[in-house]
Amino acid sequence: MRCLFMCVGVLLASVAITEARPKAAGNQKCKSGPVDLVFIIDGSRSVRPHEFETMRKFMIDIIHELDIGRDITRVGVVQYSSQVQNVFSLKDFTTHQQMVKAINEIIPLAQGTMTGLAIRYAMNVAFSTAEGARPNVPHVAVIVTDGRPQDRVAEVAAAARESGIEIYAVGVARADMTSLRAMASPPFEDHVFLVESFDLIHQFGLQFQDKLCKIDLCVESDHGCDHICESSPGSYQCLCLPGYTLNEDGKTCTAIDLCAEGKHDCEQICISSPGSFTCDCNTGYTLNEDKKTCTMIDYCSFGNDSCEHECVSVLNGFNCRCKEGYALNDDKRTCTMIDYCSFGNDSCEHECVSVLQSFYCRCNEGYNLNEDETTCTMIDYCSFGNDSCEHECVSILNGFNCRCKEGYKLNDDKKTCTMIDYCSFGNDSCEHECVSVLNGFYCRCNEGYTLNEDERTCTMINYCSFGNDSCEHECVSVLKGFNCRCNEGYTLNEDKKTCTMIDYCSFGNDSCEHECVSVLKGFNCRCYEGYTLNEDKRTCTMIDYCSFGNDSCEHECVSVLKGFNCRCNEGYTLNEDKRTCTMIDYCSFGNDSCEHECVSVLKGFNCRCNEGYTLNEDKRTCTMIDYCSFGNDSCEHTCVSVLNGFYCRCNGGYTLNDDKKTCTMIDYCSFGNHSCDHECVSVLNGFYCRCNKDYTLQEDGKTCQADNLCNVVEHGCEHQCVSTPGSYYCICPEGHLLQDDGKSCGSCRSANIDLVLLIDGSKSVRPQNFELVKQFVNQVVDQLDVSGHGTRVGLVQYSSRVRTEFPLSMYKSKEEIKAAVLKVEYMEKGTMTGLALKHMVENSFSEAEGARAASRNIPRIGLVFTDGRSQDDITEWAKKAKDAGITMYAVGVGKAVEDELRLIASEPVEKHFFYSADFSAISQIAENLKLNICAEESQGEIEVKDPCACDSLVEFQQATMTTLNQLNQKLSAMTVRLEKLETQLLTRK
Repeated sequence: MRCLFMCVGVLLASVAITEARPKAAGNQKCKSGPVDLVFIIDGSRSVRPHEFETMRKFMIDIIHELDIGRDITRVGVVQYSSQVQNVFSLKDFTTHQQMVKAINEIIPLAQGTMTGLAIRYAMNVAFSTAEGARPNVPHVAVIVTDGRPQDRVAEVAAAARESGIEIYAVGVARADMTSLRAMASPPFEDHVFLVESFDLIHQFGLQFQDKLCKIDLCVESDHGCDHICESSPGSYQCLCLPGYTLNEDGKTCTAIDLCAEGKHDCEQICISSPGSFTCDCNTGYTLNEDKKTCTMIDYCSFGNDSCEHECVSVLNGFNCRCKEGYALNDDKRTCTMIDYCSFGNDSCEHECVSVLQSFYCRCNEGYNLNEDETTCTMIDYCSFGNDSCEHECVSILNGFNCRCKEGYKLNDDKKTCTMIDYCSFGNDSCEHECVSVLNGFYCRCNEGYTLNEDERTCTMINYCSFGNDSCEHECVSVLKGFNCRCNEGYTLNEDKKTCTMIDYCSFGNDSCEHECVSVLKGFNCRCYEGYTLNEDKRTCTMIDYCSFGNDSCEHECVSVLKGFNCRCNEGYTLNEDKRTCTMIDYCSFGNDSCEHECVSVLKGFNCRCNEGYTLNEDKRTCTMIDYCSFGNDSCEHTCVSVLNGFYCRCNGGYTLNDDKKTCTMIDYCSFGNHSCDHECVSVLNGFYCRCNKDYTLQEDGKTCQADNLCNVVEHGCEHQCVSTPGSYYCICPEGHLLQDDGKSCGSCRSANIDLVLLIDGSKSVRPQNFELVKQFVNQVVDQLDVSGHGTRVGLVQYSSRVRTEFPLSMYKSKEEIKAAVLKVEYMEKGTMTGLALKHMVENSFSEAEGARAASRNIPRIGLVFTDGRSQDDITEWAKKAKDAGITMYAVGVGKAVEDELRLIASEPVEKHFFYSADFSAISQIAENLKLNICAEESQGEIEVKDPCACDSLVEFQQATMTTLNQLNQKLSAMTVRLEKLETQLLTRK
């Protein structure tokens, strides 16, 4: 069965195998299947008719070589372009004849190339159980295409392969190899094929038959295999025995030398054999259990008794090794501990002691090893506790001594100390007393004496020299103290320190008016403060401080005891400096009685008014000055007083002139006299309308009616003007119809239509040709009478999608439309004409986009411009467009398909279908294109209104009244603006 899953290869690897294929006898079929085979064929417009016939023959030739049957091989055919067509399913036919008949009846779809869509259809539908696919039978799809897909194929092809479908991709001519590889199953060399033309596709038919037929080429051909030949459907391959590889000729074999190729994984030595190898080791090594790596032989394991410490294996032998801290002796077997002190013990201060792997230092008796473990320090016995020494402990080797501080001597107990008594050595040099002290002595005098500078003799203390502050006058020293004495004229007080002058005033001072002052040996008279002693030296007079000069007093100086005071005149108050005066501010007591401003004056206040006001008789309130009362002759109408002046104001219906004094009546006609049919006459506070001669003013007071409007207006009637009360209308001669402009005559009214243009923006048009298309559109627009009530134009561009460039309702003039056309940007991509027709029917001619209601009988015209075959079906929507009452025009250029153009165009097709071989001639098509709608009018499909009919007159009157109402609204708004402007001007003044 494995061969069946590979039996549908579209190409064989070489033509040589095809030539070696044995011939079938007669019409014998090859034994194929069971397999479910679906052909997916490209029916796009790029496949020419004769090429499609070649593809037909390709399928028929393969089917003829297959065992067709419900339980053997089932075949289905799917055609695709922009859509997918199921030609026949796997379940439909069980004979060659049925399938060939159906294949011969296939009609090319001749549209786009939607390969991804076709693969999805095959996966979801063609290979479904409902369509005859079997669950446990190989599913094979053969895709034949000549172009690049216009949709994505990679994802859907991957999904199809994931579902179990084996895909072969056959590309012809312009097919894209990348796309073919994205579709096909791996390996690509067996499933992807590309040929230059459809004429070569029959070669694949022959090779495809070999893939399906069970022919053993190993038996029936000279295969030339060196070792083994293996057959496969329609082919074979040479194989080699194990340990050999197939040479480039595909037949002979060479032994595989894995050692030479470096594929052995041997650690040391590789020994080769065909397709295999063994590993070996060098001398002194043994092969490990993994048969690849090597381990050195351990000679110590054979017995190492001769080594005192340790045996170390080496290549092809062993060595003895001592433990750390030992050295191998000359016999290479025994060990001796290393004497590290012998290397030099200079670092030890006292003694070096060797130990295993090192040494240590040791101190002599009475010493301790320091933290550096090298030097020694004598033991400090005092540090163990020297409480027995009264003063100081001194360590010595292996013990300690007590020592006294300076000035002391050690007692007999060798522990305590006594201070040395230096006076006991003889103190004859001290006059009074010797006192021993530490390290010496000093002399001390008896009480009341002081030691002299020689520090030996004594002198009695002079207590008066210490400071006689306590004696007011004189100090007299005595032993151990002093006495105070007063000068002449004084007596010593009871405190024995101070002296008091003898008070001669106490003997009687009646002769002094104020105060008697004792002096030494007498007395003087003294006046109280603020008085001066008179010449009699006994009486007193008060001092007049103002007489010294009262310049510091602003107003008046008043002498008082010990000084003077300043006093202000009436109506003034003394300031804080007690010298200057300020007039009393009576306003500060509350000036509520003054309306504007309070002004303080001497002994009171006055009221004062602000600028522009005058004080009333009550001397409190103010009134604004009426400048107009001084004489307003300069104001023509009314004088209006304002603060500090006045301004002029005009009466109603007048406006103030630039001189701000005189007034001019408002000319209401100057604001716009459009509401008056003829002449506007201004009057006070308004205006009235006046008609020209031979006209009569109507009831609305604005319009004028002539006796015969046809004689006084430019009616523009092409044939005849008929006057009616207040209006007129145009009529045409018999056999002619009045056009939509209400003036011209003709056989039909072609100016009033709704036109939508559908222009092809596909990639094949090219940018420079697209500019010619836009010129073509503007050339068509130039022929039309475009306006809101006349012709309306909309524009739609399409490619693979559809875009409304502007709807019917957007523009109201040719200029706007032509400017918008020039701004349209080129879309590129595909040609979905059917989609564009659908958009036009459903959207472009809707009232939402500006199409006028069908009840108004406005002709609807659609114009399609294209340069190639549509990639989708146009039949349905071309018919629906015409069924909807849209008159369709079709304009084709270049590769445009005539059958499609005719299908789009309305009847008679000759009048609605235009074609040019290239874009350079489309301007001539525009000249020749006449949007002829007279045929519709003659059939009564368009209503031709009589202007004299009642509904026409009503429509005219309604339009007129609407216009008049709009003018009245504008006038009212203008009047409101003028009133606001006048108010603003008055406010500014």
